[in-house]
Amino acid sequence: MALNDPLELFLILIFLAVFSVLSYKKKLLDFEGVLIGNAVGLAAITYGPNPLIDFAIVVVFFVLGEIASNFPRKKHEKRNIWNVIGNSLPALIVLIGIIFFPQYSSLLELAFFGAISAALADTLSSEIGYYSKKEPLMITTLKKVPRGTDGGITLLGEVSALFGGLVIACIYFMVYQNYYATILILLAGLVGSNVDSLFGALFETKKMMNNTQVNMIGSAAGALFCLMLGLLI
Repeated sequence: MALNDPLELFLILIFLAVFSVLSYKKKLLDFEGVLIGNAVGLAAITYGPNPLIDFAIVVVFFVLGEIASNFPRKKHEKRNIWNVIGNSLPALIVLIGIIFFPQYSSLLELAFFGAISAALADTLSSEIGYYSKKEPLMITTLKKVPRGTDGGITLLGEVSALFGGLVIACIYFMVYQNYYATILILLAGLVGSNVDSLFGALFETKKMMNNTQVNMIGSAAGALFCLMLGLLI
């Protein structure tokens, strides 16, 4: 259901314009990254069953991700198109799927939240987990690895992932008051984040996949988790 209120649409477009300028000027995103970020936001208000809420969680994802990425002790590299695609493409595909399967719009909406939950959880886990006082453990072996190693996990990172999933789950609950679906979205954050770490350990460390592909798989895992278990609702 597209957004029909002209005033709300105008305000959102103004927001996207300000977001684009600030992101580019502050070197948070490159030009192509800004375009993809706008595409995801516009898809949310065009195809989302609840346009304002769908747009809002996209905003929450970008804002919290940038806050976490700009902690003072860790230099943040400017995100490019591949960073944004890796985190956002599964959510975008789910939204577009509503065009072809409108009868499953509620289920796809749940999967959309699951994808964003996984993307935010993974972002917070990576960025905040970096500051863990304890060395990371490789997810496949549970042996200590150097900080920043692909596939390394920490307790701080797992708690951060849980918080990311909780934020998105709470937004969903405030709108739909569905306890079961809310729990799925919360868990989707942990599932997606750890699938990202698993693929990072198995493939990214061996240069068989890059960070964009691993992020995409993690986000898709969150969507698929909600999609499959959502069928039981």
